[in-house]
Amino acid sequence: MCEAMDVEIAPSNINNVRLKLKRLVEREILVEAEQGLFTLPLP
Repeated sequence: MCEAMDVEIAPSNINNVRLKLKRLVEREILVEAEQGLFTLPLP
């Protein structure tokens, strides 16, 4: 995901991206199908 966002792959950046993805799950924009696997919700 960091590569897709053109962010340097570093532990702090990985954690920041993971937190952003978790926030998107809380807002029901994404779904975490399995631990660490994020997808768009089905319509």
